[in-house]
Amino acid sequence: MQSSKHAESGVSVGSPYAAALQSGASNGPFSPELEAEYIADRLLSNRTLIRMACLLAVLATLFRAAENTLAGAWTATPVGGWTPVLFGLVTCASLLLVWLAWRPALERRYLPVAQVIVPVRNVILAVLVVGIAVRGQLELLMILPLLVIGPFYFLGLQFRAALISVLLTVIAVAASSFFFELPVEVFRRTCVFLLLTVVACAIAARALERLSRRSFLESRLIAEMAQCDALTGTNNRRVFDEQFARLWRQATDDQRPLAIALIDVDHFKAYNDHYGHQAGDRTLQRVAQALQEFVSRPLDVLARYGGEEFGVILYDVEEGEALALADRMRRAVASLAIEHRSSQTESSVTISIGVAFVRPSNERRSRGALQLADEALYVAKVGGRNRVELKGGEEYEGLVTGVFSRSPFAGQP
Repeated sequence: MQSSKHAESGVSVGSPYAAALQSGASNGPFSPELEAEYIADRLLSNRTLIRMACLLAVLATLFRAAENTLAGAWTATPVGGWTPVLFGLVTCASLLLVWLAWRPALERRYLPVAQVIVPVRNVILAVLVVGIAVRGQLELLMILPLLVIGPFYFLGLQFRAALISVLLTVIAVAASSFFFELPVEVFRRTCVFLLLTVVACAIAARALERLSRRSFLESRLIAEMAQCDALTGTNNRRVFDEQFARLWRQATDDQRPLAIALIDVDHFKAYNDHYGHQAGDRTLQRVAQALQEFVSRPLDVLARYGGEEFGVILYDVEEGEALALADRMRRAVASLAIEHRSSQTESSVTISIGVAFVRPSNERRSRGALQLADEALYVAKVGGRNRVELKGGEEYEGLVTGVFSRSPFAGQP
């Protein structure tokens, strides 16, 4: 909601996406927070593929179980009476994956279970396939490549987890082939083909994951920059308007108050005329940094509202809190002691703040609260600047939206 980033040349210095791209982290795991965000995004993007793969695995297992039942061939394998038990375990594991894949919290709950269940299930399947193949059904060995391809591409596993699953499967195939005495020639061909499949899939999967990670960082950075004011690193006006509308609805539903503050850098045109626009840009950046320190809660918003103006939305604060916080912002900017010889107020850069304290309801619209904050800012400016003015419930009730009330200071410079 809020941003602690400060931008130059349109790129947020504090952006975790920009930092990861610049450090080359797209080739490996991200920081824990970014990795969790990437995994959730990838799982949600591949949700349909994961669901279909898990469902097909269940159907294939049930079909094979039905075949064995009709043919009475449950014990016609080297594992004998354990065959139904192993099939049951494979079926249960596949059903669990299906259930997790269809859960609303797929991005949180699927992967921790899948990266354990998938290798266990595939190892059991490998043993069953080799055991059945030893009894003459060599065509079942064609299933083994699916146990390699699935973890890499269809089941949502990260590369390392998929590689571990595949290597365990290959070991299970080799061990069961030796134990069940699969013919040497068949074993050799199976292993060569399986290893070629593993190498090809691993190389392709690794390349695809790197591409996926880089694409994730770039798309997130682009989205972030679209919401970010290129100069100050705060949110831009579009984000402010969108979040204000959303928070207004939420505050109405939750019956919580809102405080809207409009902040203007005093005599900024004179500052630009005296010191130049580059100095003005640096000053806006420093002011934004100072303001950001006070806008840190999840639902609070700081944005560059336009030119030298900033807008702040404070969710669920009382009138006294909002007034005190606005005054702390004012004092923080003054304490920067940025020289301003052209100011008619102080010898350093200062800000004026207008605060509207409102209790949203279905009968009122958000634009009225914004107008109230604008009127409070006007009062602060004509009252001498470098000050905070607040308009609360009484003024809001008497507000006529679209009709700007002139203050008693209107005739003053």
